[in-house]
Amino acid sequence: MNATMKRRQWLTLATRTGCVALLSGCASRVARNGIDPAAAERLGGDGYGIWQGGRWVGGRDPGRRMPSLSMTKTLAALAVVRATGEGWIEPDRPLGETLPEWRVDPAKRRITVRMLVNQTAGFPSGVEALYRGAIADKGKAAIALPLVDPPGERFRYGPASSEILGEVLRRKLCERGSSTENFLRGLMREVGVSSPDWRKDLLGNFYLSTGAQFSVRDLGKLGGVIARLINGSNTAGLRADVFRNLAAPRAANPMVATGIWWNRNAAKSGAFAIEPERHLDAVQPPSFWSHACLGTDLDPGWLAMVGSGGKRVYVLPPRDLVVARLGRSDGWNDAAFLRAVTA
Repeated sequence: MNATMKRRQWLTLATRTGCVALLSGCASRVARNGIDPAAAERLGGDGYGIWQGGRWVGGRDPGRRMPSLSMTKTLAALAVVRATGEGWIEPDRPLGETLPEWRVDPAKRRITVRMLVNQTAGFPSGVEALYRGAIADKGKAAIALPLVDPPGERFRYGPASSEILGEVLRRKLCERGSSTENFLRGLMREVGVSSPDWRKDLLGNFYLSTGAQFSVRDLGKLGGVIARLINGSNTAGLRADVFRNLAAPRAANPMVATGIWWNRNAAKSGAFAIEPERHLDAVQPPSFWSHACLGTDLDPGWLAMVGSGGKRVYVLPPRDLVVARLGRSDGWNDAAFLRAVTA
């Protein structure tokens, strides 16, 4: 297999598009909540839902379940938020103590959990090492990856940082007599979501980069938790202050944090819009990410959890608005969708 193989070549996604309609009887209610029902119908998907203030507003097939792909990264970030709140993870503490394999490497031993969560630890994407074929022990493979950047200085998208984070959690939880899988199941119960199936390595370790399979309803609940945390409310056993600290913009890439793509750069002079799925493989300098956003004409408060092929959770915390979509779309555009559906 060519070493330059791109991330999406490992994701078996269809490229068909669907057409959906809002539930009859909900259209007028959706319109009153600032959503254009005709646009929501036109843009389609395999299932979607709209919530405001935690209440169902409208949508189609909320029980529809599909692989959530990279939206799994946000659940992994929430696991770090919970662990930090419980006192057994320190986001900015170097990981040489937890990963003795790194102690002899002066660069690796400086890496922190925050860098792993934000994918700025300095590792290559790790696609071939972690996704190709049947992986016996993804944690062992991940921590052995070489550094290609100084830690904390550049954003590189891919599974490497997430699976190293998984190994850190596994070792920490083993010391506490638990497992990552049990910890994640407990977190999901608090959030009110479930994933009957999960991508695993041959040892049964959950992938944290692209493992969960959530329903539209699950994604709406996850988006609601994010909205409450951003708005300063503790929820689902998670501390808002810890989440907001972990999600704070960092120089390497202020657009991406906690597995979420934020529109906060839209308020800056010189901001420009990008489509996240078209900027995952190319490595950009911090100067690029310092002005990139979802849409310059969109509310800077918008954020998106991104899964390949147009799978999304959009959240606008000031309005406590959540839009979740499961679909298969080639060439999905976040800004166009948000412009169309928000009245």
